[in-house]
Amino acid sequence: MTTALIALVAASSILIQGGTIVDGSGGPAFAADLRIEGGRIAALGDLKPLPGERVIAAQGLVVAPGFIDAHSHADGGLERDLWAKSQISQGITTAVVGQDGSRPAPVGKHLANLKRLSRGPKFAAFSGHGGLRREVMGDDFKRRATAEEVRKMSKLLDQDIREGALGLSTGLEYDPGHYADTEEIVALARVAAKHGGMYISHVRDEGNGAMESFREVIEIGRRAGLPAQISHIKLGTAPVWGQAERVLTLIQGSRNDGLDITADVYPYLYWQSTITALSVSREWDSVDTWRRALDEVGGPAQVLLTRYTHEPSWVGKTLAQIAEATGYPAPELIRQIVAKVHGPGGSGSESVVVTAMTEADLIAFMKHPQVMFCSDGSIAGSHPRGAGSFPRILGRYVRELGVLTLEEAVRKMTSFPAQRFKLKDRGLLKPGLRADVVVFDPKTIADRATTSDPTALSVGMEWVFVDGFDVWGPKG
Repeated sequence: MTTALIALVAASSILIQGGTIVDGSGGPAFAADLRIEGGRIAALGDLKPLPGERVIAAQGLVVAPGFIDAHSHADGGLERDLWAKSQISQGITTAVVGQDGSRPAPVGKHLANLKRLSRGPKFAAFSGHGGLRREVMGDDFKRRATAEEVRKMSKLLDQDIREGALGLSTGLEYDPGHYADTEEIVALARVAAKHGGMYISHVRDEGNGAMESFREVIEIGRRAGLPAQISHIKLGTAPVWGQAERVLTLIQGSRNDGLDITADVYPYLYWQSTITALSVSREWDSVDTWRRALDEVGGPAQVLLTRYTHEPSWVGKTLAQIAEATGYPAPELIRQIVAKVHGPGGSGSESVVVTAMTEADLIAFMKHPQVMFCSDGSIAGSHPRGAGSFPRILGRYVRELGVLTLEEAVRKMTSFPAQRFKLKDRGLLKPGLRADVVVFDPKTIADRATTSDPTALSVGMEWVFVDGFDVWGPKG
């Protein structure tokens, strides 16, 4: 090789030297250097700098594959922040979107637009059942779909998968997916199965009816003959708290029977959604509906209003605080909010963060080998998970509580979701794979986002590379 050619190669390469490699496989960490060249991992080992090569000193730091967010909403808001700083700063290099049945556009078009916009993470996407249903049924969705409507949805789904969709997602707690029966989902899931795709679901009920809802996911996977995944698995009401081991036994039993069932989870005890998600009942004008719902999550102090366009002064307060200030009982407040936003002629928007899970259940889910990690977060969202999920796992649950080893936590963030979603070019530190690489300080990495400051960026992530380009760091 001539000197000129050596210089050309060296100028386009990066050597991360002196770090501790956690390669994503789940195997033991080891000391090694890593070279990035041409957007790919070129070598691992005891490496010496090439002439003119850029060298990053990583002594005391962990070098790992870029994190894959198994359930993300970071596609919304990318136009406002092309770098997706809340995601990149926590090490997320791939975000899996199209979740909860959402489908903002045909998947091929949506992925092309995300690729054009994004300066930071890469994206993979599901085809959302709710979007398919809305396109075919319009506003007439509060019923079962006809055979012809299912055929039309199947055709749209088939095209989405041909254009890159990973499979089918549902959000069966939400309109319009709520009104679909199991038969409709099975018929569509079979389309995904035909292409080797998978099924992922925000289930019908994450509270009192969680066990039945999880069984439905397993049944759909069995009947359609495809892998299935439970989105952001949780037990979100008092009657089902403490039943995580029962849920995991159900999942493991299905796997023992030859089914391919997995789940993802985010590391918080509170969820964010529309206030209507407090109850699976559609009797929204009944104060009793909301009284029961509040009782099951521990009362109005557990419900924080994070968006309400009709009364912005209420935002940032709990329903207990709003009730004290207005004199309206909390169940009546919910009834009013729902009527103004979701009732006939409704307008505007609303959102809540609800503290409704136990840490014992969360830890049980986090530890199970068939549960991977996600954020369920968005760019600059009003739930801290959008900015803090992955550092929170590494800081609180690995370093502080010792719930998981560092190697197992990284596996759940990298090779496990890469394998699950058939992302064959990432998820491991292995020569030839895409150079999605993170470098972080295991002693300091931590989340900083809170419900009062949900966009505060995490700390301890020193460098993030996507396809060999540094998108976060001193020069990122």
